[in-house]
Amino acid sequence: MNFRDKIAVMLSMTRTEVAVVSLLLLSFVLGIIVNGSRSFQKAALFEAKEQTPYFTDAKVDSLLREAMLLEKSLAEKGLQADHIGLSQKMSSADAADSGKIVFSGATAEELSSIPGISSVLASRLITFRKSKQERVERFQDFLEVKGIGKRRMETLKQHLILD
Repeated sequence: MNFRDKIAVMLSMTRTEVAVVSLLLLSFVLGIIVNGSRSFQKAALFEAKEQTPYFTDAKVDSLLREAMLLEKSLAEKGLQADHIGLSQKMSSADAADSGKIVFSGATAEELSSIPGISSVLASRLITFRKSKQERVERFQDFLEVKGIGKRRMETLKQHLILD
């Protein structure tokens, strides 16, 4: 008797059943080996990947330049950077990037530089801002100001940033 016949007698199975079970066990073991080698290759590839820094040197330089420009503009307005909150600093940097004006700190001259906004309307906007205790959260609130309709509100959306 050969080896398969002995196993078939011990397990009380036919020779064909032993062949099928052997084939299934062999494919199971091969599957485990292939899966393990793939995960090992992925781990090696992940370790081999060069870790890139979150900020590139160019981005750091541009952020530093923006900070210097912000400090310079604050010094021109007579403010110190220490007295301004972090959210105002960040929104000012965003405004400098996009060319928009931060509404909470805008002067009448800055507001009147927006197309379609006269100096009278700019002073109304500043009065409105003061009545809201410097907290205008939605552009829809501008509709309360005399002389501002939906069209001017859309213009303000393009040129202003609200805090």
